[in-house]
Amino acid sequence: MTERVRGAFAGARERSSAFIEQQRADGARFVDLPSILDADPVFVDLVDLPALLPLLRMTVGEDLALNETSARLFYPGPTFTSPFHSDLANVLGVNHAHTPNLLVKLHVFFEDLTPDQGCLAFIPGSQHFPPHHVNPHRATLSGSAAVARIVPRAGDAVLFNTHVLHMAEDNQSPHVRTSLIYTYGHFWMKSHRNAAPADLTQFAASPQRQQLFGVELPGISHFARRLDRLTPPTRLQRLKDTGARAAHRLFPTVRTPPRA
Repeated sequence: MTERVRGAFAGARERSSAFIEQQRADGARFVDLPSILDADPVFVDLVDLPALLPLLRMTVGEDLALNETSARLFYPGPTFTSPFHSDLANVLGVNHAHTPNLLVKLHVFFEDLTPDQGCLAFIPGSQHFPPHHVNPHRATLSGSAAVARIVPRAGDAVLFNTHVLHMAEDNQSPHVRTSLIYTYGHFWMKSHRNAAPADLTQFAASPQRQQLFGVELPGISHFARRLDRLTPPTRLQRLKDTGARAAHRLFPTVRTPPRA
């Protein structure tokens, strides 16, 4: 599959050569190939890869959905990312230090990288920091044991909570760093346009992919989409649900305060 991804990415890159040249002429430090999910079926197959999907369901939840995709070319030179940062620092209404499953990113690599090729770096444990924790970027961090760097091999993937402080380091090599980035969140979250192929009718027989690509279903709330309930509930399941609701009403775990 790594070979399939490598070949499909090369084909998409060649077809987008004019777009890439224009972006580079405008001074772009990196370029994301457009509409990667429409470029080749292999990029759709990566979304719910059997070896990956169970891990995503455990880390995000059963209401899992694809939120954004990027097929990235990172050119030699200084990094394009902010110094160690959280992607969620400006997201309101969530205690990020205690919400590890709001949004996760998966970086897929299909070529070996060298240590100086703009690899990902993290500060482990920083996902427990407050949203606007003081910027920890210092020159001394380059050799600090507090920083974990990942030098991937072809076929590796890196999955991380987007609140952990992270960055792409400078690409000091003469080679372009290529990667695929899939961001996963919850079905009820607003997703980017690139989080679904153009033709969604092809998934009419796949409830799993309908959920992952944000296809709404009549009569099912966007808050109620679950991968573990892709089929209609059985009579036993409906009975259990009814019993659970009744028990919750009769024996609430948290009692509401009395009215004033």
